Amino acid sequence: MPVPTPSSYLNPVIDVTLAGKPIAPLVSRLEVVSDLLGKADTCVVEVADYGRSLVRSVNQGDPLIIKWGYSGEESVEIFRGVVRSVGIADPVVLRGIDYNAILNSKRVQVTFEEETAAGIIRAVMSDTGLRLDVEDCQLEINRLPFFNRTLRECVDAVIELVRRETGEEFLDYIREGVFHWEMKDVSGSPVHSFRMGVNIIRQEARQDGLSFMETLVASVRHSEVIEVDGEKCFVVKAEYIWESGGRTRIWYEHIG
Repeated sequence: MPVPTPSSYLNPVIDVTLAGKPIAPLVSRLEVVSDLLGKADTCVVEVADYGRSLVRSVNQGDPLIIKWGYSGEESVEIFRGVVRSVGIADPVVLRGIDYNAILNSKRVQVTFEEETAAGIIRAVMSDTGLRLDVEDCQLEINRLPFFNRTLRECVDAVIELVRRETGEEFLDYIREGVFHWEMKDVSGSPVHSFRMGVNIIRQEARQDGLSFMETLVASVRHSEVIEVDGEKCFVVKAEYIWESGGRTRIWYEHIG
Protein backbone atom coordinates (compact mmCIF):
# COMPACT_ATOMS: atom_id res chain seq x y z
CA MET A 1 0.00 0.00 0.00
CA PRO A 2 1.49 3.38 -0.94
CA VAL A 3 2.48 5.77 1.82
CA PRO A 4 0.61 9.09 1.56
CA THR A 5 2.81 12.03 0.63
CA PRO A 6 3.06 15.04 2.98
CA SER A 7 1.10 17.16 0.50
CA SER A 8 -2.00 15.05 1.17
CA TYR A 9 -2.01 16.28 4.78
CA LEU A 10 -2.39 19.98 4.01
CA ASN A 11 -6.15 20.30 4.46
CA PRO A 12 -7.59 18.04 7.18
CA VAL A 13 -11.28 18.65 7.77
CA ILE A 14 -13.91 17.48 10.25
CA ASP A 15 -17.62 16.86 9.84
CA VAL A 16 -19.51 16.98 13.14
CA THR A 17 -23.28 16.47 13.02
CA LEU A 18 -25.39 16.94 16.15
CA ALA A 19 -29.09 16.03 16.15
CA GLY A 20 -29.03 16.09 12.34
CA LYS A 21 -27.41 19.55 12.08
CA PRO A 22 -23.78 20.28 11.12
CA ILE A 23 -21.82 22.07 13.87
CA ALA A 24 -18.25 21.60 12.61
CA PRO A 25 -17.56 25.37 12.18
CA LEU A 26 -18.23 25.88 15.91
CA VAL A 27 -15.99 23.04 17.11
CA SER A 28 -12.75 24.21 18.70
CA ARG A 29 -11.54 20.81 19.89
CA LEU A 30 -12.62 17.19 19.86
CA GLU A 31 -11.26 13.91 21.12
CA VAL A 32 -12.58 10.45 20.26
CA VAL A 33 -11.37 7.29 22.00
CA SER A 34 -12.05 3.93 20.33
CA ASP A 35 -10.75 0.95 22.31
CA LEU A 36 -11.32 -2.69 21.39
CA LEU A 37 -10.86 -3.64 25.05
CA GLY A 38 -13.07 -0.83 26.36
CA LYS A 39 -16.77 -0.87 27.13
CA ALA A 40 -17.70 1.85 24.64
CA ASP A 41 -16.27 4.45 22.30
CA THR A 42 -16.44 7.95 23.77
CA CYS A 43 -15.93 11.51 22.60
CA VAL A 44 -15.48 14.98 24.05
CA VAL A 45 -16.39 17.93 21.81
CA GLU A 46 -15.74 21.56 22.75
CA VAL A 47 -18.03 24.01 20.97
CA ALA A 48 -18.00 27.81 20.87
CA ASP A 49 -21.61 28.64 21.70
CA TYR A 50 -21.62 32.43 21.75
CA GLY A 51 -25.38 32.87 21.65
CA ARG A 52 -26.01 29.96 24.06
CA SER A 53 -28.37 28.51 21.46
CA LEU A 54 -26.67 25.13 21.52
CA VAL A 55 -27.07 24.68 25.27
CA ARG A 56 -30.76 25.46 24.98
CA SER A 57 -31.41 23.08 22.07
CA VAL A 58 -29.23 20.03 22.75
CA ASN A 59 -30.54 17.21 24.91
CA GLN A 60 -29.05 14.11 26.39
CA GLY A 61 -29.54 11.26 23.93
CA ASP A 62 -29.33 13.41 20.78
CA PRO A 63 -27.46 11.60 17.97
CA LEU A 64 -23.85 12.68 17.39
CA ILE A 65 -21.75 11.71 14.35
CA ILE A 66 -18.12 12.67 13.74
CA LYS A 67 -16.20 12.17 10.50
CA TRP A 68 -12.80 13.39 9.43
CA GLY A 69 -10.35 13.22 6.55
CA TYR A 70 -8.72 15.47 4.00
CA SER A 71 -10.21 18.08 1.72
CA GLY A 72 -11.13 16.56 -1.61
CA GLU A 73 -11.29 13.01 -0.20
CA GLU A 74 -14.16 11.04 1.29
CA SER A 75 -14.40 11.51 5.05
CA VAL A 76 -14.38 8.46 7.32
CA GLU A 77 -16.73 8.10 10.26
CA ILE A 78 -14.81 7.85 13.54
CA PHE A 79 -17.72 8.16 15.98
CA ARG A 80 -21.46 7.47 15.96
CA GLY A 81 -23.40 7.64 19.19
CA VAL A 82 -25.43 9.91 21.43
CA VAL A 83 -24.87 12.90 23.68
CA ARG A 84 -24.22 11.78 27.24
CA SER A 85 -23.93 15.21 28.86
CA VAL A 86 -23.92 18.91 27.94
CA GLY A 87 -21.79 21.42 29.85
CA ILE A 88 -22.94 24.93 30.65
CA ALA A 89 -19.59 26.75 30.51
CA ASP A 90 -18.05 28.45 27.48
CA PRO A 91 -16.88 26.64 25.44
CA VAL A 92 -19.67 24.13 25.77
CA VAL A 93 -18.37 20.62 26.39
CA LEU A 94 -20.40 17.81 24.86
CA ARG A 95 -19.64 14.27 26.00
CA GLY A 96 -20.81 11.41 23.84
CA ILE A 97 -20.94 7.64 24.06
CA ASP A 98 -21.46 5.17 21.25
CA TYR A 99 -24.16 2.54 21.02
CA ASN A 100 -22.11 0.04 23.04
CA ALA A 101 -23.95 1.68 25.93
CA ILE A 102 -26.88 -0.56 24.98
CA LEU A 103 -24.82 -3.61 25.90
CA ASN A 104 -24.20 -2.27 29.39
CA SER A 105 -27.76 -1.14 30.13
CA LYS A 106 -29.94 -3.93 28.74
CA ARG A 107 -30.28 -7.10 30.83
CA VAL A 108 -31.08 -10.66 29.78
CA GLN A 109 -32.79 -13.48 31.64
CA VAL A 110 -32.91 -16.59 29.48
CA THR A 111 -31.38 -20.06 29.25
CA PHE A 112 -30.07 -21.45 25.95
CA GLU A 113 -29.90 -25.19 25.32
CA GLU A 114 -28.25 -26.96 22.38
CA GLU A 115 -27.66 -23.68 20.53
CA THR A 116 -24.61 -22.58 18.55
CA ALA A 117 -22.44 -19.73 19.79
CA ALA A 118 -23.40 -17.59 16.80
CA GLY A 119 -27.08 -18.38 17.38
CA ILE A 120 -26.86 -17.18 20.98
CA ILE A 121 -25.20 -13.93 19.92
CA ARG A 122 -27.91 -13.31 17.32
CA ALA A 123 -30.66 -14.05 19.83
CA VAL A 124 -29.47 -11.79 22.66
CA MET A 125 -28.74 -8.93 20.23
CA SER A 126 -31.94 -9.28 18.20
CA ASP A 127 -33.99 -6.48 19.77
CA THR A 128 -31.29 -3.84 20.29
CA GLY A 129 -32.18 -1.89 17.14
CA LEU A 130 -28.69 -2.50 15.75
CA ARG A 131 -28.04 -4.28 12.48
CA LEU A 132 -26.13 -7.52 13.04
CA ASP A 133 -23.06 -8.87 11.27
CA VAL A 134 -22.44 -12.15 13.12
CA GLU A 135 -19.85 -14.58 11.79
CA ASP A 136 -20.84 -18.23 11.93
CA CYS A 137 -19.43 -20.23 14.81
CA GLN A 138 -20.82 -23.75 14.88
CA LEU A 139 -19.67 -24.60 18.40
CA GLU A 140 -22.81 -26.08 19.99
CA ILE A 141 -23.39 -25.12 23.59
CA ASN A 142 -25.39 -27.68 25.57
CA ARG A 143 -26.67 -25.28 28.20
CA LEU A 144 -25.92 -21.64 28.97
CA PRO A 145 -28.09 -19.78 31.52
CA PHE A 146 -28.16 -16.00 31.75
CA PHE A 147 -29.84 -14.71 34.91
CA ASN A 148 -30.15 -10.93 34.95
CA ARG A 149 -26.90 -10.51 33.01
CA THR A 150 -26.12 -7.45 30.89
CA LEU A 151 -25.73 -7.92 27.16
CA ARG A 152 -22.06 -7.05 27.62
CA GLU A 153 -21.68 -9.90 30.11
CA CYS A 154 -23.55 -12.30 27.82
CA VAL A 155 -21.40 -11.52 24.78
CA ASP A 156 -18.21 -11.76 26.85
CA ALA A 157 -19.33 -15.11 28.28
CA VAL A 158 -19.86 -16.57 24.80
CA ILE A 159 -16.50 -15.24 23.58
CA GLU A 160 -14.73 -16.80 26.57
CA LEU A 161 -16.54 -20.12 26.14
CA VAL A 162 -15.59 -20.28 22.43
CA ARG A 163 -11.97 -19.45 23.25
CA ARG A 164 -11.82 -22.11 25.94
CA GLU A 165 -13.47 -24.84 23.84
CA THR A 166 -11.95 -24.14 20.41
CA GLY A 167 -8.99 -21.81 20.91
CA GLU A 168 -10.58 -19.36 18.44
CA GLU A 169 -10.46 -15.68 19.39
CA PHE A 170 -13.64 -13.76 18.62
CA LEU A 171 -14.17 -10.04 19.15
CA ASP A 172 -17.11 -7.64 18.95
CA TYR A 173 -17.56 -3.97 18.18
CA ILE A 174 -20.23 -1.56 16.94
CA ARG A 175 -19.47 0.57 13.91
CA GLU A 176 -21.83 2.77 11.89
CA GLY A 177 -24.89 1.26 13.55
CA VAL A 178 -23.82 -2.36 12.97
CA PHE A 179 -22.91 -4.83 15.71
CA HIS A 180 -20.02 -6.99 14.50
CA TRP A 181 -19.09 -10.35 16.05
CA GLU A 182 -16.24 -12.03 14.26
CA MET A 183 -13.08 -14.06 14.59
CA LYS A 184 -9.94 -11.98 14.99
CA ASP A 185 -8.42 -11.83 11.51
CA VAL A 186 -4.89 -10.57 10.89
CA SER A 187 -4.53 -12.04 7.41
CA GLY A 188 -5.89 -9.11 5.45
CA SER A 189 -3.99 -6.39 3.64
CA PRO A 190 -3.05 -3.32 5.72
CA VAL A 191 -5.55 -0.46 5.50
CA HIS A 192 -2.79 2.12 5.97
CA SER A 193 1.01 2.19 5.94
CA PHE A 194 3.19 4.20 8.33
CA ARG A 195 6.90 4.92 8.25
CA MET A 196 9.07 6.74 10.74
CA GLY A 197 10.24 10.00 9.23
CA VAL A 198 7.34 10.08 6.76
CA ASN A 199 4.04 10.04 8.63
CA ILE A 200 4.92 8.95 12.18
CA ILE A 201 5.42 11.89 14.53
CA ARG A 202 6.55 9.80 17.50
CA GLN A 203 6.74 6.14 18.34
CA GLU A 204 7.44 4.06 21.44
CA ALA A 205 7.25 0.54 22.82
CA ARG A 206 5.18 -0.05 25.94
CA GLN A 207 5.58 -2.41 28.86
CA ASP A 208 2.10 -3.89 28.34
CA GLY A 209 3.23 -5.45 25.07
CA LEU A 210 1.56 -2.88 22.85
CA SER A 211 3.38 -0.33 20.71
CA PHE A 212 2.27 3.28 20.39
CA MET A 213 2.59 5.93 17.72
CA GLU A 214 1.25 9.36 16.95
CA THR A 215 0.65 10.39 13.38
CA LEU A 216 -1.17 13.02 11.36
CA VAL A 217 -4.86 12.58 10.55
CA ALA A 218 -5.32 8.91 9.68
CA SER A 219 -8.69 7.18 9.59
CA VAL A 220 -7.49 3.96 11.20
CA ARG A 221 -9.85 2.15 13.58
CA HIS A 222 -9.36 -0.60 16.11
CA SER A 223 -9.61 -4.20 14.82
CA GLU A 224 -7.89 -3.19 11.58
CA VAL A 225 -4.52 -4.28 10.22
CA ILE A 226 -1.91 -1.62 9.49
CA GLU A 227 1.70 -1.65 8.38
CA VAL A 228 4.36 0.05 10.52
CA ASP A 229 7.87 0.31 9.08
CA GLY A 230 7.14 -2.66 6.84
CA GLU A 231 5.65 -4.91 9.54
CA LYS A 232 1.99 -5.89 9.78
CA CYS A 233 0.29 -4.87 13.04
CA PHE A 234 -3.17 -5.14 14.60
CA VAL A 235 -4.81 -2.00 15.99
CA VAL A 236 -6.15 -2.34 19.53
CA LYS A 237 -6.94 1.29 20.32
CA ALA A 238 -7.15 4.56 18.41
CA GLU A 239 -7.53 8.10 19.69
CA TYR A 240 -8.48 10.97 17.38
CA ILE A 241 -7.65 14.51 18.46
CA TRP A 242 -8.67 17.69 16.66
CA GLU A 243 -7.34 21.10 17.74
CA SER A 244 -6.07 23.47 15.04
CA GLY A 245 -5.50 20.39 12.91
CA GLY A 246 -5.65 16.72 13.69
CA ARG A 247 -3.63 13.93 15.25
CA THR A 248 -4.23 10.19 15.47
CA ARG A 249 -2.76 8.13 18.28
CA ILE A 250 -2.64 4.38 17.72
CA TRP A 251 -1.90 1.48 20.09
CA TYR A 252 -1.09 -1.73 18.24
CA GLU A 253 0.35 -5.21 18.58
CA HIS A 254 2.85 -6.77 16.21
CA ILE A 255 1.38 -9.71 14.32
CA GLY A 256 4.75 -11.42 13.86
